[in-house]
Amino acid sequence: MRTIRNAAATLTAVLALVAAGAQAQEIKVGGLFDLTGVTSDVGKPYAQGVQDHVALINTRGGINGKKIKLIGVDYGYKIPEAVSAYKRMLDEKVIMINGWGTGDTLALKDFINKDKIPYFSASFAGDLTDPAKTPYNFFVAPSYSEGIRAWLTWVKEDWKGKGNPKVAFIYTESAYGKAPIEAGRRFCKENGIDLVDEEVVPGSFQDATSQLLNMKAKGADYAYFNHTTSWFAVVLKDAKKLGLTTKFGSNPYGFSEMLPAVAKEAAEGVTGVMPHMPFGEDVPGMKDLVDYHKANHPNDTHDAMYVRGWTYVKLWSESLRRADKAGQLDGEGVKKATETLSNFDLGGLTGNVTYTATDHRPSTKVNIYIIKNGKLVKVKEYDLPRRPDWLGL
Repeated sequence: MRTIRNAAATLTAVLALVAAGAQAQEIKVGGLFDLTGVTSDVGKPYAQGVQDHVALINTRGGINGKKIKLIGVDYGYKIPEAVSAYKRMLDEKVIMINGWGTGDTLALKDFINKDKIPYFSASFAGDLTDPAKTPYNFFVAPSYSEGIRAWLTWVKEDWKGKGNPKVAFIYTESAYGKAPIEAGRRFCKENGIDLVDEEVVPGSFQDATSQLLNMKAKGADYAYFNHTTSWFAVVLKDAKKLGLTTKFGSNPYGFSEMLPAVAKEAAEGVTGVMPHMPFGEDVPGMKDLVDYHKANHPNDTHDAMYVRGWTYVKLWSESLRRADKAGQLDGEGVKKATETLSNFDLGGLTGNVTYTATDHRPSTKVNIYIIKNGKLVKVKEYDLPRRPDWLGL
């Protein structure tokens, strides 16, 4: 009997060691996603891109032999849910998080700073790029502030009328909606653009007629929309019904292949900020995406939001590799590794990125696209000056 008990104890000990070894070969990464909230129209394809790329990396052996365990949570774009999810992820011992929205990223920043958890947010808010305030936050695109500045630069070049072009901003009363607005106001004031109107829309809505009539009365020649694609489609359809001649533009979450699909002919001629390539674009990094698509879900439709999610994993997985190679696979090590990325090539899926310990703006190059015959066509690329007074806007 004693022999049996000893054997059982030995087996239990061996299984515990095996389990511990298996856990040691895992890298736990949190994923905060919006799959059901007001930004889920773009949140779902983004999350799919993250999940698919993690799966591909794991089939190829993971990070230096260690598999990524993605602990994903749908927080429904609700800040209290984001805080709760963050705490649960820490209990799970994640070493970094792939995050989502502006409001929740700002709400979590004090926790993130205290806990030293690298946070790769999908928000492009400029005030998240200053390491003096948010040392553990990174994103993979020019900031919203740089995006609106680039679009307004295009407006100046496109304008052929008399006097200054008249511009309106349409946005939600949220951290995300308001993120680039002050930068846009300053740029207009400094560059001969008349900002004639600002209209606020709810997080979700079915009609924008009143806001558009207000804007029409102010004579806006151009209007920049700062919300996601589904809601932009509502605005464009209402503008078409009203016969507005205003030229509309969008932030990076309102503009992708999805826009002409949902807004139909109302999207024709609309411009937008496009930091990530449309799906299937002829760039070297796209091959993995297309091959994975064909092998795993060939009947799905992918877009630039899916590419964006994939690109995030492409970047932070390199940070994990470097941290692991340096023998510091923890939050501080991942942060330091990310800050060694200089002119890092993401296969053309987005522009090359650079981070330093004093500036987390990955790039200041902004692409402007236009919809022609239902297709996305690149209009211009702007390389904006890296002005210190724009940091935090």
